Amino acid sequence: MGLLGVGFMGCEEQQPGRFNEINGIYFNNRLRNNTLVDSTSLTFVYERADTLDVPVVIQLLGRPSETARPLGIRVSSEDAVEGVDYVLKTVAEMPANTTSVNYIVMLKKTPVLKQESRSIILELYANDYFDLPLPYLVQAGADTTSILQYRIIFSDRFTVAPEGWREDYGGAFSQQKFELICRYFDMDPGLFVKRNDIPFSQWVYMNYEITLYVKEQVKKKEAGESYDEEAFDKETGEPLKFTTD
Repeated sequence: MGLLGVGFMGCEEQQPGRFNEINGIYFNNRLRNNTLVDSTSLTFVYERADTLDVPVVIQLLGRPSETARPLGIRVSSEDAVEGVDYVLKTVAEMPANTTSVNYIVMLKKTPVLKQESRSIILELYANDYFDLPLPYLVQAGADTTSILQYRIIFSDRFTVAPEGWREDYGGAFSQQKFELICRYFDMDPGLFVKRNDIPFSQWVYMNYEITLYVKEQVKKKEAGESYDEEAFDKETGEPLKFTTD
């Protein structure tokens, strides 16, 4: 199961029984380097879709069963509402003849995520089919990680500029400029994740076209015509600038 060390509930350390007698579950979500984690932070900024499926791995501790068994799992949040901010897509059960299941939480992109993050807490509890023999895992450096709770934090905003943003042709980064460029050029937001995925020549072209587009919106606004409000800074009302000067 990849467990390096285990802390047990109660005042005295207990040893689990024989493996065949154990029917336990725990969250087993890991990074690419195999480090187990009890939370994840996600953003919609690189996603075109309005929903995002998040698989949460629930691991069996013991032998698989020939029949499906219900899982004890509760989902709570102080700021997210089921059906509005997220949807629980997966039946809460361990399928027959399996040792793990991906419990899918579908996140929904809502306008509030541009200003605030939302979080969801998943928690396992014991039922007639499964116990919780392992409350946490002790990893390298003696750090403990919960394996009975898992938190999902999500938003639709940047905390730092993406690596692929070029200030020499995009100006000082802002999420509003990023979204305008993606919309105007019908670009995949994921192209901005890595540096140099967008060629230099394309940046030159985009700078010219988007600057021209903003100027056209300024003329329309001054003439009292319908214009693109996203071409103007939402805080200052000034036209967006895609230069550094």
